[in-house]
Amino acid sequence: MGTIDAVTLLAAILLAGLGLAVGFGKTLKFFTKGIFGFILSVFVCATFGGMIQGIPAVAEWLGGLNASLGDAWDFLATIHLATVIYYIVLFLVVQVLRILIVKFIVGIFSIDVLAMRIVNRVLGMVLMVAAVLLLTLLVFALIRLFGGDISAALEGSFLGTLYENNPVRFS
Repeated sequence: MGTIDAVTLLAAILLAGLGLAVGFGKTLKFFTKGIFGFILSVFVCATFGGMIQGIPAVAEWLGGLNASLGDAWDFLATIHLATVIYYIVLFLVVQVLRILIVKFIVGIFSIDVLAMRIVNRVLGMVLMVAAVLLLTLLVFALIRLFGGDISAALEGSFLGTLYENNPVRFS
């Protein structure tokens, strides 16, 4: 086991311990508030926005609205104002849903019963490690997007395998 793998394993153990200490509810709140919540909402909008926009009723409505706005002013046809408004509204809906869902889940996992406290702690460990792993994949994808290549530095390690087989692609 190389140095990078040892540090990765130690970090995973420390993160699991932190998740065990704070529990699932608090870990979920941490990773869905602030900048993480904003990034999560943008990711959901980018992932599902096109799929929702492909629904025939939504596509017809947006197409008609873009056409009528374009008739009013050519510039609005160029920027597809209705599509911009659609994504802004979708973002706001996703933000509200994210907040409500997190409050509901945190409420469930804060029940003061022994079985729920155990489940809360175990899921906190899993969520903490998984969330940091996903953030690592996102960072690796950003490094690759901006032309960086760290495969030589990570060669032969677990992180090197993650970097080479990263499922997150921006291109």
